[in-house]
Amino acid sequence: MKLTSLVLLAALVAGASIQVQAAERANSQATEACKTELQQLCQGQKGQQAEQCLKNNESKLSAQCKGAISSTPKQ
Repeated sequence: MKLTSLVLLAALVAGASIQVQAAERANSQATEACKTELQQLCQGQKGQQAEQCLKNNESKLSAQCKGAISSTPKQ
C-alpha cells in the first residue's frame, strides 16, 4: 500500500513538472513573438502586467503575437 502511494505521488510530481516546463516554454515563445509589441506598447511591464497590457492592445498586435498569446496556458 505504501509503495503504491509513493508511486502515485511520484507520478503526480512528474506530471506537474512537465506542465510547468510546458508553460514556461510557451511563455518564452510568446515573449519572443511579441518582443516588438512589448517594447512599443508595454514598455517596462513584466509578467502578468505585460500579459494584460498585450490583451488590452490586442487590436494592435501582429498575427504572430496574437497566436502566441492565445496558445499560452492560463495560470
